[in-house]
Amino acid sequence: MTTGIDAQQVELYRCSVSLRTDWLLLRLTDADGVTGWGECSDAGPVGAVLRQLDGWAQDPLDTGAFTRTTLLGGLEQARADQAARRAGQPLWRWLGGSAPTDAAPSVELYANVSRASRGRAPAEVAATAAAAGAAGFRAVKLAPFDTPGGDRLADLGLARVRAVREAVGAGAEVLVDCRERLPLSELSRLLDAFAELRIGWLEDGVGVDRPEELAELRARTDIPLAGGEFAGTAEELKAVAGLLDIVMPDVKHAGGPSAVLALAAAAAGARISLHNPAGPIATLHSAHLAVQLPPEPLEYAFGEVPWRCDLLGGAERISAGRLTLPTGPGLGAEPDLRHPSVTPLWRGAADLAGACCPVG
Repeated sequence: MTTGIDAQQVELYRCSVSLRTDWLLLRLTDADGVTGWGECSDAGPVGAVLRQLDGWAQDPLDTGAFTRTTLLGGLEQARADQAARRAGQPLWRWLGGSAPTDAAPSVELYANVSRASRGRAPAEVAATAAAAGAAGFRAVKLAPFDTPGGDRLADLGLARVRAVREAVGAGAEVLVDCRERLPLSELSRLLDAFAELRIGWLEDGVGVDRPEELAELRARTDIPLAGGEFAGTAEELKAVAGLLDIVMPDVKHAGGPSAVLALAAAAAGARISLHNPAGPIATLHSAHLAVQLPPEPLEYAFGEVPWRCDLLGGAERISAGRLTLPTGPGLGAEPDLRHPSVTPLWRGAADLAGACCPVG
């Protein structure tokens, strides 16, 4: 399972979604005309991504390691898609997976409701969560501390979580993403309330780059702790071994599918739930990876735009909170570049030798 490292044509497209969100999509085309798609959304400022593409051979560039790694993640996704298409196999099979031959694999999703177009008042967040429940999602995640309001941020966040729990009922799982927005002292005073609300996990209460504080949080609560969305190496996970119940590699930020599988193998018995508040290309890549791993719901950005499924011509098939993978080679889907949200940003040749690491 390898990919080539010859010079290829690279194209970068921006898909405008909201004031908060742009999806950045990458297409590779090799000398034989075989294409592959990846996504590097949330790589940082678009200008930094363009500078990295313009001066790929220059090292270091003034883009930062995060932009570079996330861009590499998109390129590695595209290379894997390209190789699977060349082999005539669905990406999940090319990656080494197995599934019944009489049905396309599917993965369960949970709804991230924090990127939806509704407002951020507790009642508005709860309305989005209720809509996700009505659409068949059995778990919802919110980032209750991501936007301030008139109250103290901790209290406002707790009000959002309470409203969501009431909206989805006792039978649904509520997941909380702290995004490291509160100091540990502020977060600690909410732990009893979160336990009473029976939240399914507490994500990024403390980042994996602060193992001593993470250990302190671990000692203060029995709520499952999740994190690791920006982890890129096994060493980063080893530093917090035993402190996380759920490890959340991201196919973009980790550096591609091979990196995700390596992080999953290094997770020291923790559950693996892939981080993915992303567009449909990264979502399909994550789904193809998820069928290789023990079953855990995959993150899905719920309610951002009504036309999301149109971008892939209906290939993102979601019903009752499950995503069924396309059956074609590679990802099994192509973005519609004529969609009004899509703008070409960059096109050029890039010698990926030394810049990307072959999958496999």
